[in-house]
Amino acid sequence: MGEGFTVIKTLRRAAILFPQSKIIAERTLTYREMYDEVSKISTSMNKMGISRGTVFAVADYNSIEFMELLFAASMTGSIIYPVNIKLPWNMAMETLRESGAEYIFASGDFLNAGIGKEFREDHVISMGSNNRYTKFDEMLVSDKHREEITSGPDNYSILFTSGTTGKPKEVLYTNEKTVNGGLSILYQLGMFQSPASLRYNDTILSLIPFYHLWSWGSAFHAAYLGANYVITGKYNPLNVVSSIKKHKATWINAVPTMVYDLLAHDTDNQLNGIKMLIGGSPISSGIARKLKNKHIKFSTIYGGTDMLATSISIGSEEDIESLRSVTHPVPMVNVSIRDDSGNILGNNTIGELWINAPWLPGKYLNRKDGNEYEGGWFKTGDVALLTDDGGIKILDRIKDVVKCGGEWIPTSIIESMISEFPGVEICAVTAIPDEKWGELPVAWIKASENINIGKLREFMHSRVDSGHIKKWWIPVDFRIIEEMPMTSVGKIDKAVLRALKY
Repeated sequence: MGEGFTVIKTLRRAAILFPQSKIIAERTLTYREMYDEVSKISTSMNKMGISRGTVFAVADYNSIEFMELLFAASMTGSIIYPVNIKLPWNMAMETLRESGAEYIFASGDFLNAGIGKEFREDHVISMGSNNRYTKFDEMLVSDKHREEITSGPDNYSILFTSGTTGKPKEVLYTNEKTVNGGLSILYQLGMFQSPASLRYNDTILSLIPFYHLWSWGSAFHAAYLGANYVITGKYNPLNVVSSIKKHKATWINAVPTMVYDLLAHDTDNQLNGIKMLIGGSPISSGIARKLKNKHIKFSTIYGGTDMLATSISIGSEEDIESLRSVTHPVPMVNVSIRDDSGNILGNNTIGELWINAPWLPGKYLNRKDGNEYEGGWFKTGDVALLTDDGGIKILDRIKDVVKCGGEWIPTSIIESMISEFPGVEICAVTAIPDEKWGELPVAWIKASENINIGKLREFMHSRVDSGHIKKWWIPVDFRIIEEMPMTSVGKIDKAVLRALKY
């Protein structure tokens, strides 16, 4: 099996210790059956020419086949690139070329869109009904695999950032870094006071796509714990609510926009009592209250493609304000807040968050500019402060923060307060230029009903009177829009908002 931590070891252990636990999708497999299939797939991959160091890409929604390839990459020593299928098509194709992938596994939607044209025809494997290419099912006829001696330092996966700050940036993770990053989440959720606790007897339903940090490592968590794992394919809130009921799911991961969708579609209260790990963008106080009203226990996770998991909120499930806004470093992570010169600042002082962790990739691939990785630390680009109990409070992205008269306005705080006003579905705050102050804040709102802007202003001024915000933090204008632009990973796309004619 090789030395050190490898992804395939988690599945092999599950096959031995938890052989009857299940992965449930359009078809259902036990962990023992999945391990046998992964062994056969790995043999077929070797026969095709996919072996140690070969990069292959996968373009699919979450599926059992995709999950099997996550493990087969580790068994064969090859390198998997899960394609971010929500990127603009030209950008996705650019990442595919930059990854160096020699083979592509793709389902029908993406083969029909022409993704196979980037490859030799015999290097395309159809994960659907496309008869032009080798079919994935044909890979299950091989004998069981003679396993490669994969070790922890062997490269495992290429990932790309979502491109919200420009061209997507490429990172490479080893088996060891992937497993250790995943285990840090399990330790935080299993050993500390976390409302979103995760244990062997939970049924996990993963909503985060595999292309985004391997669904935050949820497939590996499930195998490590021997927990039942539900895969729902292309995201659809009605299907998800139905699957939660059908399969008695107890734990899910999601971004806030998904949570909002699920709450809106949960007419039969199927979500009541479920546990949620929520991340990707801040949770508004309005959503947090709705979760509490449904007795949903939640924790917040902070991290990213270029750093994996950094922190998860711990504490009492009753303290929803702290749980939604403050996260705590997972084991083996060090954090600091620094000024523009890299000097370390004290608690409750606003600056840029730097992190150090044993699973950091250390650099971006194929990129000569930038100094985000420095001396073992990663400069996150997030404006934050450290609380007295060691927590991290993310206030904004450096690129998104409004700098008015030389002072920072943390837009996440303003957005959360606006979300409390009746009729506000989703909101975002961005900056507009101002000759005197440099920048001023403006709010963009998607509403479920007509909103009286005058009443909304009064509401914000009441928050000034109660000492929650400064008067000059109130947006100079509130703009109602029909749809909120979103990035490929479900975050509000502020770059699009800033480009709108004001």
